[in-house]
Amino acid sequence: MNCQKFNLKERMRLVWLQHVYWTRLLLISIAERLDDQADTTARLLQNPEDIANIFARYFPRQCVNEVERLLTEHLQIGAELITALRDGSKNADELDKSWYINAEKMAKAFNCMNPCYDYCEFKDMLFTHLDLTKKEVAARLAKKYKKDIEAFAEVEKEAICMADMLTCGIMKCCSL
Repeated sequence: MNCQKFNLKERMRLVWLQHVYWTRLLLISIAERLDDQADTTARLLQNPEDIANIFARYFPRQCVNEVERLLTEHLQIGAELITALRDGSKNADELDKSWYINAEKMAKAFNCMNPCYDYCEFKDMLFTHLDLTKKEVAARLAKKYKKDIEAFAEVEKEAICMADMLTCGIMKCCSL
């Protein structure tokens, strides 16, 4: 693997691991009603731009901006859903549906940006990401901390797989 490919792989893994780490920190802040929730949210919301900046080197800015917008929406819906689940709110089901609709839109946007990202494969990966995150949230809210940690380990592994799939797509499309 040449240096350019290696650097891309490392950068992609880093931003997707940051995505799940900062999401986890926000989950804990929301679940435990910590005072750092606003600051943690602000840091998490930097992540879509960090991800977009990687793709901007290879793809048209208009496509990249759509991916960034949808990733931001993904994080905002997720935070609202965690809060609704914590509070037993009736709109949790609606937020859950919105989260999956957002994932479908994201799969389309990634496919549009790079035809090497198969829509169905990417949608399935995003749905798995949501399913695993909800498993983590449920365990945390139930104060089943061992299960929470085990669920996060699954989320972390899935993020690496997603990052590697995205990296491979860039390599194929851009002949790296």
